[in-house]
Amino acid sequence: MIAKQSSGNIIQSFKILKGNTRVSVLFEPMWGIPFVLYNFYLSLYMKSQGITDQQIGLLISIGFVTGTCFSLFSGIITDALGRKRTTLIFDLISWPIALAIYFFAHNFWMFALAQIVNSSVRIVAVSWNLMVIEDADNEQRVAAFNLLNIITIATGIITPVSGIVVKLMGIPNAERIFLAIAIISMTIMILGRNHFYTETHIGKQIREQHSRKHILDQFKKGLYRDTFALLKTNTELILVLCIIVLFNIYMLIGSYSSLYFAPYMTEVLGIEKASISILGGVNSGIMLLVFLFVIPIISRFNLLKNMIAGFIIMALATLLFTVIPLGSLTIAIINMMIFAVGFSISRPFIDVTLANATKGTERAGIYSLNNTIISIFGAISGFASGFLYKLNPRLLYYISFGILLVCMSLIMVLIRKRNIMNDKIA
Repeated sequence: MIAKQSSGNIIQSFKILKGNTRVSVLFEPMWGIPFVLYNFYLSLYMKSQGITDQQIGLLISIGFVTGTCFSLFSGIITDALGRKRTTLIFDLISWPIALAIYFFAHNFWMFALAQIVNSSVRIVAVSWNLMVIEDADNEQRVAAFNLLNIITIATGIITPVSGIVVKLMGIPNAERIFLAIAIISMTIMILGRNHFYTETHIGKQIREQHSRKHILDQFKKGLYRDTFALLKTNTELILVLCIIVLFNIYMLIGSYSSLYFAPYMTEVLGIEKASISILGGVNSGIMLLVFLFVIPIISRFNLLKNMIAGFIIMALATLLFTVIPLGSLTIAIINMMIFAVGFSISRPFIDVTLANATKGTERAGIYSLNNTIISIFGAISGFASGFLYKLNPRLLYYISFGILLVCMSLIMVLIRKRNIMNDKIA
């Protein structure tokens, strides 16, 4: 269950957090705010430097191909170096260093290098998640995910600020300012957070075990031998992983965070470039309201059924994106509000579902495998999306609609399996 949240108990939720979990939440705005500023216009910045729609798809694919390689050994790296040290090293590489390359990029190959360096975040995706959850109990994990989602949503409200800067300075100059702010803020965040972090209890145990093993034995674990053995006996976990992988593919090609969202709004729907930042602010504002006032009500109901409700609403918004009249910012805003409701209902439940489906020393392998699969399918989707967008931009939204339908079907299978299991226990 998602912990009940309201504007009155957010502070109380933060108070129950301890150690690494508390530190992670406290420093998150220093990453979230600059990320929102630079990421919204990143694809249009690429196009201003001569990158084509097909090349954007290729860049996405390159990022996911290299991300697959990083994900493949993210578990072993995290176990060998420790959660804290891994997070420090690869956060610095995947954010400040990668963003510095974006700052100076002026051709396809420099953007490709930036994508490759940024894809090392797949390693951090394992180590940082473990820093958040390993020394926390279930109540603290739920509170942490709730607060992290609220922070992410709240930072998105400032998106219209980026539109104002773009209108005044143009996309290339504005984007470089956003990137410079992100480099400075994220570097301070990473170093400051690391100062207060301590290695997790499980992380210490695993590092001691690794120090007594031959390196080849460690690489065998990195290739998921133990993880696959676990999955053979846990079909529910397989279903959870499938849902999360498909949802991430949807995020890549059909959601608000897709690199194709801004080009679609400006080039296909004819909305002015500076004005589309309003959509980002509306998206975050509605999500924040839903998270504060709707989630506390629906959290008493079945987690998986809540996810289905969110997916249904997102599916509706996804289809509506294909029929918005040319130049209609008002209708685009209304549809963005619909999307935001669905996304904010489903996303926090997805985060908690994976955390609850794993435990103990198996987590690094599961999170690593999850990221590897996402990277593989993301590479395929990214490569294909460029051609699909050129053929017909609306195809991305039709495919995204289909992905959401498959997700809903898998959730219903998962609900049925759990009901059968509960009946047997009863």
